[in-house]
Amino acid sequence: MTRGPGEALRRACVTVVVTFLVGLAAVPGVNRTSVAVDPTLDPAGYALISVRHGTADAVAFAARDAGASDVSALATIDLVTAKLSPSVLHALRADVRINFIAADAEVTEAGRDPHYENDNVKASPANQVLQAEKAWTEATGRGVTVALMDTGVAAHPDLAGSVVARVDFVNDGARSLDPGGHGTFMAGLIAAHGHNFSGVAPDAKIVSLRVLDANGKGHLHAVLGAFDWLLRNRVTYNIGVLNLSLGAPQKASYNRELMAGVVESAWLAGVTVVAAAGNDGPGAGSIAIPGADPFVITVGSLADQGTVTFQDDRESVFSGRGPTKDGFEKPDVLAPGEHVVSLRVAGTSLDREQAWSSAGSYARMTGTSASTALVSGVAALVLSDHARYTPTQVKGALVAGGRRVSGSKTPAADAARSLDTHPARVNVGLHPSNVLISLLASSGALGGGIRWDTVSWEAVSWETISWESVTWESVSWDSVAWESVSWDTALEGSR
Repeated sequence: MTRGPGEALRRACVTVVVTFLVGLAAVPGVNRTSVAVDPTLDPAGYALISVRHGTADAVAFAARDAGASDVSALATIDLVTAKLSPSVLHALRADVRINFIAADAEVTEAGRDPHYENDNVKASPANQVLQAEKAWTEATGRGVTVALMDTGVAAHPDLAGSVVARVDFVNDGARSLDPGGHGTFMAGLIAAHGHNFSGVAPDAKIVSLRVLDANGKGHLHAVLGAFDWLLRNRVTYNIGVLNLSLGAPQKASYNRELMAGVVESAWLAGVTVVAAAGNDGPGAGSIAIPGADPFVITVGSLADQGTVTFQDDRESVFSGRGPTKDGFEKPDVLAPGEHVVSLRVAGTSLDREQAWSSAGSYARMTGTSASTALVSGVAALVLSDHARYTPTQVKGALVAGGRRVSGSKTPAADAARSLDTHPARVNVGLHPSNVLISLLASSGALGGGIRWDTVSWEAVSWETISWESVTWESVSWDSVAWESVSWDTALEGSR
């Protein structure tokens, strides 16, 4: 395999989660002649092993020979995963082909209800509440692709022809395209086009980036690998929107949050990122990360009471609320998130965890995950009608086009108004996270001689950056508070 700029980026997002070498080398008592090890790693646990380019297979063989189990070589991203023992760890620390060894963190979904609803509650008329049907006279999402990082997307008849790519970063041997059901439900809210059910942007295309297994669990390297794929393939598939119906409690300022730097790299590369506010409301400061990042479009849940009238709409009690740790008022918009109908995948975890009396193709769910997918559909409509809009302009259009909700400072998304309203000025004065600044400074992507404390980010032409030449490996990790990175809850779903 030829190694070039694309290869550097292929390794980029995996490297970012564990590149604490600079700080670790300065820790007293650490043997600098040995491979650096994540201090949170369980010597008898699963490890994520970064290796020199082209050596994954050989290192995997060596790990097995030393006694490791469940060994996998991920050669395309120069990674090996394995279950260790203290003796195996000792042997691997002496292997010159290994860059570092980190805990292969588990990532999970954590939602309000881990199953489809099975009661008589009135369903949300979501498309009508969002004025999506009115917007279809101007835009239907044609020409826009939405990427989903989730449990996968099944071959549901209402998505026929919609899914243009499926990439599996879990690699668990699952026979089903979506053994969890969650991803298909979200894809339906965005782009379904059946006789009886339509998503918000029925002509949009879908890219499925599977990062979670049948039980809604996965590993952080899968999520980062998905971001890596997204950055490399966004132009090929015309990806304009990324849906993240995922989240975890914000541990530190976005300037020091790993996920903030990662999502900002997609945002500034021209992909509109839509993220869940989370379901930990109504207390202040309950916005999830990456939704707590100030750049992205953060979505909270709207309780529409199952009616099309706006007078009874309220912000859902469970929906995450700001301010964030950096003082940003979030979420940015609300969308239906209670008793929302979308596509059912029979036999999945969502289907099996509760007795199911229906054999139909549709089901209901509650949570900001659904709200997020609906707004991703609205973002696709805006981009379909305004192809030259940047992510910031899409966000501005959603905010400006939103309507007032009684008792809430956050507007409800309105698709029709967002198409015809001049975008509001949003993200004014924001600075990218220190993680991303370090990346750009070290890679030379913005040129030399820049004072990072005085640069006007609004004046930067992000579209001129060649993101394929950016190398996460070159980041100076002195600015990252690794103690604030929660390795075992770095990403949780907010279903």
